[in-house]
Amino acid sequence: MNVRGRSIGFQDAFKKEYGLGRENWAEARRRVRDAEGKAENAPRIIEMVQAHPGIIRAGELIRQQRNIRNNKGDLIREDMGMGLEPAGNGRRAGQFLGAIAADLTQDTSRGFYWLLNALQATGAVGAELAYGRARPDLFDVSPVLDDAGNKIRKGSNEELARNKGLIDYEGRTRRGVRLRSDGDGDRPYYVKQNYSPGDVNSLLIPSGIAINAGLGLMAPFGGIAGYEAAVPSKDDKSKTDNVLAEVGAKYILGRTGNLLPYDEFVKVRPDVSKAEYNAYKAFKYDKEGDFDISDGDIGLPTGVLKFTTEGIHGPELMMLGRGLPVTTGVIPYAASVAGTVAGVKTNRPIRGGLIGGLAGLAAGQVVGNLIEGERRRRNKAENESYGEL
Repeated sequence: MNVRGRSIGFQDAFKKEYGLGRENWAEARRRVRDAEGKAENAPRIIEMVQAHPGIIRAGELIRQQRNIRNNKGDLIREDMGMGLEPAGNGRRAGQFLGAIAADLTQDTSRGFYWLLNALQATGAVGAELAYGRARPDLFDVSPVLDDAGNKIRKGSNEELARNKGLIDYEGRTRRGVRLRSDGDGDRPYYVKQNYSPGDVNSLLIPSGIAINAGLGLMAPFGGIAGYEAAVPSKDDKSKTDNVLAEVGAKYILGRTGNLLPYDEFVKVRPDVSKAEYNAYKAFKYDKEGDFDISDGDIGLPTGVLKFTTEGIHGPELMMLGRGLPVTTGVIPYAASVAGTVAGVKTNRPIRGGLIGGLAGLAAGQVVGNLIEGERRRRNKAENESYGEL
């Protein structure tokens, strides 16, 4: 093959791949899930993985190297004109470089960071994966049956299909409804999402409350003990004069107030010594990488993710400056997720999941607060014995 031929093949494949947008990949993802008998919606992290060009191309290449054929996703993308380019003539190199270039301009990979760059979001992703794995049919579809238990097929009984909410008066399918074929020449039949996406998302309420409470975002009238309000009053920085602004700052922006000066802080947190207070502030604002756990602290460079075993809240995970204590945050979160997972396994998964999640949340908060209360009591007694308070 001459150099000019390789150049043309490379350029053509690069241009073709670069021209594919997010909606093209999202459409391909939806078609693949439909072919697999699943609903369009899935846990958010799964949706992103299933529509990420680089991940998809790498999978296609691995399957080709292993001679794995008839993969539904590969076949569907080929039918859509989005398949893996043939080897040789520079086309595959052009395709992969086009995918990288498109990723950079469309922020595809950075979307993972945007999804996970807050503890609330990371917690939601983990909870979704947990209950989605425990109850996969939350993200599946099922055939719609008539009173005799037969599949309702397109064109067989339009009045019944309309009465069942499957089509509108022009014969178009309504939300959550798709047509599927048996592949045997019969008319396609209607399938519908087992559960509405909004109802499934409601299962995130218990774990969301757990994390937001642990971060100090559930206090509408000011800061939690030892902290300023997000929108502090001039007279008392631990309180706010504007509840709406306080709630907005916490709910929309995820903001919490700063630590009160030690003289004020110790009035509500008498278990913390001045040395512990200063050490915690140093940990909180330290942006250097720390991989030596022997001192009780560990963290990634820039301070994006850190952990301490001896903070003013006990063991604490910190992401981008937002701290989640293990006792009053992680334990309630884990308990709420466990409760949700147990609840979705019942006959009424949405109701059961919410009840189970809220019950787990309540139990986790009680246990976490008891542990934290005892930790503070012991810490105060120890500091008093050393004369640090």
